[in-house]
Amino acid sequence: MKAALHIVIGVLFGLLSAGLVLLLTSQPRGHAITLTAHPTPAGLVVYVSGAVQASGVYTMPYGSRVQDAIRAAGGARTEAYLASLNLAAPLRDGQHIFVPNTFATPTPTPDKTAFTYTPTPTQSPFINVNYATQEELESLPGIGAVLAKRIIAYRTRNGFFHSLQDLLKVYGIKPQTLQLIEPYVSFEIIP
Repeated sequence: MKAALHIVIGVLFGLLSAGLVLLLTSQPRGHAITLTAHPTPAGLVVYVSGAVQASGVYTMPYGSRVQDAIRAAGGARTEAYLASLNLAAPLRDGQHIFVPNTFATPTPTPDKTAFTYTPTPTQSPFINVNYATQEELESLPGIGAVLAKRIIAYRTRNGFFHSLQDLLKVYGIKPQTLQLIEPYVSFEIIP
């Protein structure tokens, strides 16, 4: 019996050795796997209009700024009022960049009864949120009487707004509202 057990173990050991030799010396079968990169999106699509050489829809690389989109549109025309735009702002997909024409800057007129300045009317295409009346604010898309009163109350209590994002501090104004009014407002502070 012992001899038969030794024979079985020897045969198994021989088969394992032969399988291991075949495995190590045989050529690989099949083809190598080739990994391909996923296609990357083309970039940000923005609409540039107003006082530019060629208004239109442009595809910009990720990380582009407002000034890059204006350059893609052929650059600003001589009558463009670029001071109203943040040229360093990063672009967002689907953004509309409106370059306004130059307008007369408001000149402050001193109020004799108080130590504040009252801005003179202007032909600006924008509504200056820091000085606008309730009626002017109500003329903005998405701003009704209630939001106009809240903007004026917030401005009175906390001071001037410095950017579009500051309007989010006013109760009831949502990011969607900012998108609606962005092409129509400015935030200049008259000294």
